Amino acid sequence: MPRIIVFCSPKGGSGKTTFCQNLLPLAAQEGFNTLGVDFDPQQTLTKWGRRRLATLEGRADLAAFDVLPADILNDWHAVQQAAQGHDLMIVDMLPSVDHCLPQVLEVCSAADLVVVPSQATMNDADSTGPWLTRLAEMGVRVAAVLNRANEREVFVRALKEQFNRLAPLCPVTVRSLSDAHLGHVDGLSAADNPRSKSRPDFLAVWDYVRREAGLAPARRRGKVA
Repeated sequence: MPRIIVFCSPKGGSGKTTFCQNLLPLAAQEGFNTLGVDFDPQQTLTKWGRRRLATLEGRADLAAFDVLPADILNDWHAVQQAAQGHDLMIVDMLPSVDHCLPQVLEVCSAADLVVVPSQATMNDADSTGPWLTRLAEMGVRVAAVLNRANEREVFVRALKEQFNRLAPLCPVTVRSLSDAHLGHVDGLSAADNPRSKSRPDFLAVWDYVRREAGLAPARRRGKVA
């Protein structure tokens, strides 16, 4: 079985799909045979992956990987079979976990690392904190990461302290930068653009996540155009 990294939050809009759209190319750029799994019924990651395949036809320099759409209620074991032969599986979880909680917890329990993204708002904190606690109490290897946040804000610093008391906290705070979403129309992301201001943030998160998930050191740092 490959290493499994799951992006899962009990609140929609936390950035799960955006993280997957950036970490999938970064993993592939380093030579990992990577599979993306899209459990979101909206299939945003899947549609992005299809656009990327079309772009790849004219861009041999881009890192390639597959994105598999799946139904968490019925397809988890089939997904595990499809992942055979891959080094890494990155899972984009549903925007809400309440209606299929047993299945979500099963996937999280199988993961080498569950990453819980959160924006720096009180609404996000109200849902993210209990979710971190629940996963940690289950013995799941979990880490929180703050997304679209300004570390100079007092509330952001307080939220980091709160999350760090509940579970490990990624030391990288992803900033709110508009170019994080540029290129999505072509199946690209900040990770594909070395001039993107957002790329260093996602690259630093990837380095942390890779290490925490127990993946071997990078085999190569691929070039991107």
